[in-house]
Amino acid sequence: MRVPHVVLAIVAAATAAAFALASAGSPANAGLAWSTPAALPTCGAPTDPRVVFPYRTPNIATGPGAIVWLGSGCRTGRPTLDAAVLSADAPGPPRSLTTVPLTSFAALAGTTRGQLVALAAAGGRALLGDGFATQGFTRLRKLGGSDSPVATQTGFIGDVDVATVSGSEILVRAQRHYMRRFGRAVAIRAGREPPTALAIGMDYRADRLIVWDERGEIYARYVTNDNHVKRLQRLGPAGYDPQISTVLSDDDRAFVIWTEEPAPGSAGTARILVAHSAVGPRFHRTRMLASFTESAMSRLPPGAVAAERLSSEGVALLWPARASSGDLVLDAAPARQYGVLAPRVIAIAGEDVHLGAVATGPRNELVALLEAAPQGSASRALFAVRSNVVRDPGGLGFGALVELARPGPNSAPAIAVDPESDAAIAAWQSGAGIYWARGTPN
Repeated sequence: MRVPHVVLAIVAAATAAAFALASAGSPANAGLAWSTPAALPTCGAPTDPRVVFPYRTPNIATGPGAIVWLGSGCRTGRPTLDAAVLSADAPGPPRSLTTVPLTSFAALAGTTRGQLVALAAAGGRALLGDGFATQGFTRLRKLGGSDSPVATQTGFIGDVDVATVSGSEILVRAQRHYMRRFGRAVAIRAGREPPTALAIGMDYRADRLIVWDERGEIYARYVTNDNHVKRLQRLGPAGYDPQISTVLSDDDRAFVIWTEEPAPGSAGTARILVAHSAVGPRFHRTRMLASFTESAMSRLPPGAVAAERLSSEGVALLWPARASSGDLVLDAAPARQYGVLAPRVIAIAGEDVHLGAVATGPRNELVALLEAAPQGSASRALFAVRSNVVRDPGGLGFGALVELARPGPNSAPAIAVDPESDAAIAAWQSGAGIYWARGTPN
């Protein structure tokens, strides 16, 4: 593992091209000591790894974590969900969570009862599996919607929502922190056409904000924890196949961040937009965080933007931007009730940096996995970085980037933080296998 030449700078959003150089080494406790990456024992050809730790609060775990992937089935040899239980933050032997043949694996969450919640699909239909990592799923439940788009969200004290699309309706199911099963679906009328992107934000009370794209426009509806659906709000334009992330605070304020990109095969301008609400939430402002040119063959990879709620209940936003050098960089900034603060810029000279995955931890920090490659290269390196906002209340401080995987066929990064030990577990696809590494606080 190596620490690359990295630029960490704080710049005003309006003058992002003018880097003010800062030290690559942030406060000492912002770093993680990463184990040597190791191949994860699997059954057959694995894909789409994800990592989860069930919890009751951001610092109280309720059951063992797990790395879950779409595998060849440890018991049947057919494609299904396989898992490695995390014991002492290390994966055990592979096992199947279910014997039902599946075609895709979309999302993973944990509950306050220590269960895993997985959104998967078979035959183009969305399925919900829930159960314990040590026991597997007793059944897979049909959700009455298509396999894409889907969304899931875990609340501040372990409430879990899952959302799917059925025609022009969004079906939202909830498992409250004091329950053991999901309740009936709440149908949210979207529009005349099915949504093509979907995201959920949830506050402490398990009120939620449902955000989606329809015909190149971003819309939102606020749904209370007793399933009262509030009025439709239009947030702004979305372009082709947007990525959306959202966070809802306990004072009924919200942030929604999304991408606006040209259609495939067309060169054009990509924009990163954010909508900020007043109490209600009543959205009153949409602003552009970044704008840059994309070639006909260049598009942002999945997970390019993120809105994260920290354990302090603060909010952090992460998004791509282009530096004056022409490289893509990652901007990360706290969000306050009055707006988004100046971002910290994470860059690697001569390479494009993309956000691959991000997770929050119990000490008010976030840990991100970044993909880096020279422009036009399909061979990506994977880096990890941890923030420290406790000693940097005016912004996001970061430790140095640590390389987990050298340039190669690396993809599908995933990460989660153990709420008890504060250790981060990273997993990613590399060629025909899955690799993992553990980061422990310095």
